Amino acid sequence: MLGSLIASLAAGETANMVGRAKRAAIAYGAAALFILFGVFFALIAAYVWAAGRWGAITAALIFAGIFVALAIVTVVFQNVTAKAQARRIARKRAVDTKALAATAAVAALPALLANPRSAAALTVPVLGVIGYLIFKENTGSRAARRRPRDHLNNR
Repeated sequence: MLGSLIASLAAGETANMVGRAKRAAIAYGAAALFILFGVFFALIAAYVWAAGRWGAITAALIFAGIFVALAIVTVVFQNVTAKAQARRIARKRAVDTKALAATAAVAALPALLANPRSAAALTVPVLGVIGYLIFKENTGSRAARRRPRDHLNNR
């Protein structure tokens, strides 16, 4: 009985929440539409003022140039932020992959160490990984391996 009472209360609350969300979405949509109309009429007023001051053709060209410049800035900004986000996602994916591999290795370790043969068989891969890490640390990045430029001789 208590369970059905809680379920009916939760269902009623959910319906109320959905209703409030719908009303809020409609209100915000109407407000956005009114803002859009306000901006549109402000642009018309600015165009009429500019046309009275510099002429219709010059004002139209100025407004066209402004909007094209805004479009270019928007596209450039989107590209820069998309590339930064892609780099951030790639870094996070690399960290997550390493964490997942480490977790899997730690989880599999007790089962592998339970058998003495498995423990002996693990020495070769472990030594290989250690060797690779030593190699990677000693070689460094490509930029560090490049020969420094001699600015005096322009080589």
